[in-house]
Amino acid sequence: MRDVEAFVIDDDFDPLADLDLDEGERDDAEADYLPPIPDADKSVVPPPVELSPAERIEKLLAGMPGQQFRLLRAVGLCAEPRTLEEAAAALDEAHPSPTSVYSSVQVIQLLERAGALERLEGEEAESAPAEGEDARATEAMGESADADVAPSAAGDGEASTEGEEPEGDFISVTPAPPCRYQATQAGLDAIAAHVNEDRIVQKIVEEKRYLPIFQRVLEMTAREGGCPTKELDAAVDGDPLCAEPRRFCGFFRGKLEETGAIEWRDTWTITDLGRSVLASGLFDAAPSAEDAADPSSLGAATSSDAASAVEGVAAPSSSVR
Repeated sequence: MRDVEAFVIDDDFDPLADLDLDEGERDDAEADYLPPIPDADKSVVPPPVELSPAERIEKLLAGMPGQQFRLLRAVGLCAEPRTLEEAAAALDEAHPSPTSVYSSVQVIQLLERAGALERLEGEEAESAPAEGEDARATEAMGESADADVAPSAAGDGEASTEGEEPEGDFISVTPAPPCRYQATQAGLDAIAAHVNEDRIVQKIVEEKRYLPIFQRVLEMTAREGGCPTKELDAAVDGDPLCAEPRRFCGFFRGKLEETGAIEWRDTWTITDLGRSVLASGLFDAAPSAEDAADPSSLGAATSSDAASAVEGVAAPSSSVR
């Protein structure tokens, strides 16, 4: 009991007594105190990296591989200034994609954000009126003038008395300034880099033994109405050329799609670029199925083979297809 009696709690203990702070100052010191953050230097967010328009365009195309040539087609359609409605309607007609989650209007907006298209407003847009714009503007002004006529005057043909002020308050509506979209130089450069015959030829001749397979896929997709996936698979998957190493039709179809030789429009359909390559003479010297299936009679395609194949194709046209 002697130890218990000796233990006394000091109620007057103040851990901040040595700071000699008043009551108000003590509250401020507690409020301003922040515990140290471990690895604070490693948690600093770096500033955003500014990408050039060309880099943003390439990033957009890489992020939407299935829509790549639809995006480039939209840029080509805006080589001349177009309104948003005109550009979307032209894209729907030239490259219909009813199953895509991206509407034509969204495609135009994505391209503007990436720097492939620029928006012309004010004097720049007014200096380049779209086809039929003047007629539509005149018609719209006529309808607006008819709507402003009072019902009694429109029905009875009575003119308002000169100097008489109309009753009520009227709001003068100023039409929004015209806005059009036009392809930038970076957008046109992206078309030149991605839409050309050389890319298709180089991809095809990477493995020369498969020239008959590529020719078969292009010919089947060149039919009227295109060719469904199942029919292409049946014509390619069982070919002796695809036995060793094992290849499937998707391998060849993917190479042709990524270079713009074929595209999906409810069925696989050849493009204008694909038709040019098919008619270029690239497949005239293609080995027969028996020779191609025998590796000893063919050998791997060399860089000189690829160069000669590319030289045999006519130079791609600079115009946008």
